[in-house]
Amino acid sequence: MVCGRSQTTNYIAMLTREKQLLCTFTNNGDYSLLLSKISNFYTILENKLFIFANVKNLKEYYLTYNVDCSNTTVGKFPNTISIHRKKMYNTLYTLNGMNRLITDENNGVFDKTYQLNWELYRNSLILTTDIGVKVVGLKLVDIVTL
Repeated sequence: MVCGRSQTTNYIAMLTREKQLLCTFTNNGDYSLLLSKISNFYTILENKLFIFANVKNLKEYYLTYNVDCSNTTVGKFPNTISIHRKKMYNTLYTLNGMNRLITDENNGVFDKTYQLNWELYRNSLILTTDIGVKVVGLKLVDIVTL
């Protein structure tokens, strides 16, 4: 079957779409209202949001989702940061968190070629705080399809 013009245009748009993985923090166990607000604020790619909880504090939730960021006029949703993912280990991290971890593991020296042992951070979120790096163990609570 030959793709029609609209199918081809949609496919090209999908390939060139800029996406960003975001993480919204909440302490509210009833995150259904928050999901609705997020989906109204952003274009959620694949229509999926992943809900994680801190394994040491099950009242801390982390909602992760990919957004279409080709529209630069969209602002930032409250309590939300840009993150990255090491898929093989299900590790979520900020670049600052990863860089700080590299520095800490490499005797205080930041080296772009230093290889983290990602296995040590499986199912974790790596962030920075005022005092250093914070590694939060994560538990998948739910996958929400919009």
